[in-house]
Amino acid sequence: MALMDFVKKQFIDIIEWMEAGDGTLAWRFPMADREIQNGASLTVRESQMAVFVNEGKVADVFGPGMY
Repeated sequence: MALMDFVKKQFIDIIEWMEAGDGTLAWRFPMADREIQNGASLTVRESQMAVFVNEGKVADVFGPGMY
């Protein structure tokens, strides 16, 4: 079972953030030792924007919706 837990932690299949409260300007998704799985889902809430950064440059920006 430990091997399966290790494999599950390596690939992210759902990307979303539930706001804890008002006042957060930016939040970085924890990516240590993980990759976004091909075909992963992105959920951007009504009051949010998602910015994907690759090698220090903005790769894409998403407004509210499900992708």
